Amino acid sequence: MAPATTLPLWKRLAWFAAIWGASVVGLGAVATLLRFWLKT
Repeated sequence: MAPATTLPLWKRLAWFAAIWGASVVGLGAVATLLRFWLKT
């Protein structure tokens, strides 16, 4: 099995931050929809 190419640290951190940010936005959207749905 060929070794995976290692990306520079800044690229790995950028991917981590992008995935984390997307998950925060997604959870916030779901929470907001649930809040509006349960309020009615």
